[in-house]
Amino acid sequence: MPGLREVLEHLDAGNSVRGGAIVGADGLIIHNALQPDADEEAIAALAVTTMRHAEQFGESSRSGELKTAVLEYGGGPAILAPLSASATLVLLAKPDRDLGALLYALRVRRDALTGLV
Repeated sequence: MPGLREVLEHLDAGNSVRGGAIVGADGLIIHNALQPDADEEAIAALAVTTMRHAEQFGESSRSGELKTAVLEYGGGPAILAPLSASATLVLLAKPDRDLGALLYALRVRRDALTGLV
């Protein structure tokens, strides 16, 4: 089975991703493909917390189940996507890129990523 880096390379035909991880519900890294200078522990813990808040927002606003959250930062967007009840995908994208193809690829290839959990 390919690792997260290989799956991200196939997912990211537009060369938009600068790193990624799969994070468990406990806030620990399951698979890591983050850049070496990333604070892995903080990213994992904050991704879980952010996902919980985004899910609560969806419930409160009657928007349904959370599929994907995109957070835009000056250094590039962060994309959070639940893969299962116990795992979340974190993608860190490069700034000033069109994320449309990446978000579509994530939607249609989520099963490949879920298989890594």
